[in-house]
Amino acid sequence: MTRNSDATESILRRTVLKASALAAGVAATGVPATASDDDDEDEGADVDEPEGFEVEVISEHAPFADDVAATFEITYQDDDNGEPIDVDLEDASTAILAEATWEEGARSGWHRHPGMSIVQMVEGEIEHLMEDDCVPRTYSAGDAWIDPGHVHRADSEEGAFAYVTFLGIPDGEPAT
Repeated sequence: MTRNSDATESILRRTVLKASALAAGVAATGVPATASDDDDEDEGADVDEPEGFEVEVISEHAPFADDVAATFEITYQDDDNGEPIDVDLEDASTAILAEATWEEGARSGWHRHPGMSIVQMVEGEIEHLMEDDCVPRTYSAGDAWIDPGHVHRADSEEGAFAYVTFLGIPDGEPAT
């Protein structure tokens, strides 16, 4: 897949930076913030909001009784260069369990997590796209996959449901 790096990276980074700034404002104050287009280059750019997508935490930070560290190596079958992604969790001392629900036509919006997650698809199908390589990957009911905590989105045309285990999320921080 060819990538128009100048246009795509600029748009994705601007969107992610704005979304991150909004999230930081909400986390710090507990009050929703709004995006403003202060410079002309960003005029008309909107924050990428989720639509028809929800993550419900069903078990908050559960600490492991023992010290836990983990290293995962992910090599995607469709990756042309075969370079693995290394995920090193020096402190995976907590786990969070959640349910992710995509309605028909749902868009998660570009986002990231402060740790990694293991996703088990239960119903439906999603298309997962990471900013790193912009390769669409499809996961269906019965599949499991790892989100290394990089900027990504996960959309579904038909609707879907998954269980998500978040690892390495600092205590007190939201999973997403």
